[in-house]
Amino acid sequence: MYSVLIADDEEIIRRGIKSLVEKEEGFSVTMMAEDGQEALAIASEKEPDVCIVDINMPFLNGLDFIERFHKLCPDSCVVIITGYDDFSYAQRALRLGVIEYLLKPINEEEFSGSMKKIKRRLDARDSNEKMLKWVTDNSKEYTNVEDKRSSYSAITKAALDRLNEYYSDESLSLEETASILHVSAPYLSKTFKEETGDTFHNYLQRMRLRKAAEMLKDENNMVKEIAYACGYSSLHYFSAAFKRETGMSPVEYRKSVINRD
Repeated sequence: MYSVLIADDEEIIRRGIKSLVEKEEGFSVTMMAEDGQEALAIASEKEPDVCIVDINMPFLNGLDFIERFHKLCPDSCVVIITGYDDFSYAQRALRLGVIEYLLKPINEEEFSGSMKKIKRRLDARDSNEKMLKWVTDNSKEYTNVEDKRSSYSAITKAALDRLNEYYSDESLSLEETASILHVSAPYLSKTFKEETGDTFHNYLQRMRLRKAAEMLKDENNMVKEIAYACGYSSLHYFSAAFKRETGMSPVEYRKSVINRD
């Protein structure tokens, strides 16, 4: 549920906007303010996902408020609702990164469309954050395993070597690796988990997806080719595994990386 701050000096307007927001799926009005200074104080503490603000407010006008608000909450979305149909206001609002500029009296259908647009934007933001965290955590895990390598047994070291070299082979498995290393599969599974903190299968899957994430940064690499290069027998299986692990499809991840860069 995305939190919403409404800042308007008229109580009846605040209540009206609140009722419109709460008709939309995924939003909850948790904060209201009657002037810009009060809204900034609330924002600095609560960090709302969305701020709906009037331009003409006492103490601190809406545009000056937005400039300060974005410094406090750079990832939040701002909507202006105003009675001023002034092009210069709209220009400055766009320069300040305002998502929507709506005029009073509020058109309910237009407002609903704006909120749906904002929800898509916030959903994409959260997906990007989740993906970035996954990449960071995955890289840290790999680094930690490699840093502790000197303390591992010869069997685990050999298994890691095989994983690093043959992760692109879709037939790579715990059983095959155990056979090549001349140990039983249960013994390799137990030793690998005890020493690395992860199962052979999970480590292999995350390695493949980490390699895929790197390859997806290059637009010249076709997604289907990446799937095969990372040990997946089909594009469908790869896409499902990638989204299950990261929360984004390979195509969505590629777009997020390009947009971020």
